[in-house]
Amino acid sequence: MTIEPSTNLTCVKTKFYQADEDEPEPNPSVLWEVERLRLKLDKFKQEKAKLLCTQKTLTLQTQTLSALVSELTQKLEAERCDRQQSESIYQFLVMNLLREKADLEIMLDTIVEHSDLMEELLHEQCIRDPLTGLFNRRYLAKSLERELCRAQLTERSLGLIMLDVDHFKNFNDSYGHEAGDVVLRELGWLLKTESGALDIACRYGGEEFMVILPEATLEKTQQQAEHLRQQVKGLNLTYLDQDLPRVSISVGVAVFPQHGLSGTQLMQAADAALYQGKTQGRDRVVIATV
Repeated sequence: MTIEPSTNLTCVKTKFYQADEDEPEPNPSVLWEVERLRLKLDKFKQEKAKLLCTQKTLTLQTQTLSALVSELTQKLEAERCDRQQSESIYQFLVMNLLREKADLEIMLDTIVEHSDLMEELLHEQCIRDPLTGLFNRRYLAKSLERELCRAQLTERSLGLIMLDVDHFKNFNDSYGHEAGDVVLRELGWLLKTESGALDIACRYGGEEFMVILPEATLEKTQQQAEHLRQQVKGLNLTYLDQDLPRVSISVGVAVFPQHGLSGTQLMQAADAALYQGKTQGRDRVVIATV
């Protein structure tokens, strides 16, 4: 691109050489080059101004986009949390509904089998142990079957605790069966109050008890078994205004699916662990062997 010298050259010439006509005139090529460089500098300044304006525009757009991205990220995170919370609530409600449905089915089966009894007495007598207030052996069998089915469907674990009062026969012989009933009632109360909301505490028979722990891992089941053992040792027992000696329990622990895939296998595994604890000196928790 050819840049023509400006008419300002004449002005420049007149301005600088009007005073002294005797001085030699500057070389026109030099003046032309100066003017060309001035025009080029003006052009660079204009381009720099445009670039600065473009830079400011891009900076504002970047800040706007960053704010939009941050806002969208926060919204997505809030929606994700809400969705997770809704899913958790839904799963909890579904599980409770399934449990209540299963309980109603058990009650219905009981009513059908014992239709000659009043409904209120039938309910208590068929699923509750009258001495301890815990669920009875029949309810234990159906509940264990139901919880195992749920554990298989959800691919989650299931804990089973079997416990037995140490030297209970000797206790009855020394203090009488009524005093032994006091021990069983207090133990039943402790199992109800110290078990989790989803746990199912039952009297298996005699001085043997079981606790079903839905979704419990081996570690959690063992911790709960140890907790119950310690709590039993702290029971204050009295009969006819007289203090009774403290009692202890031996506990066997088994977990689905490590120690069995059926209710029978789990109970056998827990019972074997319980027997091992008694042979090792009682007052201890033993985990079933695989």
